[in-house]
Amino acid sequence: MFWKKKKPASDEISLDSKNQRKTFRYHFKEGQGFTIQFKGEKLLILNISAGGMAFYNKGFNQFDYDFINFTLDIPNFNGNSTFYAGLRILKIDNNDICHCIFEQCPLEQHELIHKYVLEMQKDDIAH
Repeated sequence: MFWKKKKPASDEISLDSKNQRKTFRYHFKEGQGFTIQFKGEKLLILNISAGGMAFYNKGFNQFDYDFINFTLDIPNFNGNSTFYAGLRILKIDNNDICHCIFEQCPLEQHELIHKYVLEMQKDDIAH
């Protein structure tokens, strides 16, 4: 009958999607990212999102972990922009790029990254 809701074809959620992005990433222009220290190595960040970041591999292994902190230069923001969290390498791709996830990251820190990504996008559009 027309007033009864149809059941979905499946209750399963497929994880086979080619689009693995969970949060929006900000991709830095060539050589313009900021640097962090990870396991004693100074690294240039290629992209960042509220979920994690990516950088070129310098001899790391999948699942390597370190606690990181850095200060974000956020346009139009006067608050405390120091970010801290655990960082774990989830995958190292064929281009030798480490794709990482933030762990032990409080909500305020996720919000700080969201603010950073938004302001960087706005700055790119303005210039």
